[in-house]
Amino acid sequence: MRVLVLAGVMVAGALTPARAADVEANKALFRSYIEEVWNQRKLDAADRYVAPGLIEHNPNLPPGLDGRKKFAAAVQAAFPDYHAEIQEIIAEGDRLVARVQWTGTQDGPFQGRPPTHNKLRFSTSDFLRIENGKFAEHWDVVDSLPRAIALGLVPPPATGPKPAGEGVPKAE
Repeated sequence: MRVLVLAGVMVAGALTPARAADVEANKALFRSYIEEVWNQRKLDAADRYVAPGLIEHNPNLPPGLDGRKKFAAAVQAAFPDYHAEIQEIIAEGDRLVARVQWTGTQDGPFQGRPPTHNKLRFSTSDFLRIENGKFAEHWDVVDSLPRAIALGLVPPPATGPKPAGEGVPKAE
C-alpha cells in the first residue's frame, strides 16, 4: 500500500511542472490573441488561436473561426480605435478566465445602427477551454449597460447615484 501511495505522489509531482507550463502557455496564448487580433487588428492571426470548430456559447456571437473573424472585422470597422486591456487572467488545466476592459469610439455603422461617435468602455469576463493550443470553447459575461448606452440603445441615467442615505425616510 505504501508503495502505491509513494508511486502516486511521484507521478503527481512529475506532472506538476508540465501542467504549470501548460497553464502559462494558455495565458500567453490569450495575451497574444488579444494583442494581435484585437489591438493590432491582424484578423488572419486568429487562425493561430481559434479552432475552426470553436463552440461559442454566447448566442449573440457567431460560432467557429470564420464567425470569430467576421465579428472582429465588423467591430474593428465600426470602432477604429477599439482596444482591449487585460485586467486579470486565471488558468487551470485546459480552462482560462480573463477579465478584459474594452474601449473604442463608434465611428462606423455597427449591427445595423449608424455611428454614434460615442466613446465606449465596458468589461467582459471570458471563459475559454483550450485544446491543442487553440480556443475550442468560449463563454462570456458582458457588462452590457455601458455598452448599450454608448451604442444609443438605452438612454443614459438622468442623474448620478444619490449619496448613501439620501431619500431614505428617517426613523423617528
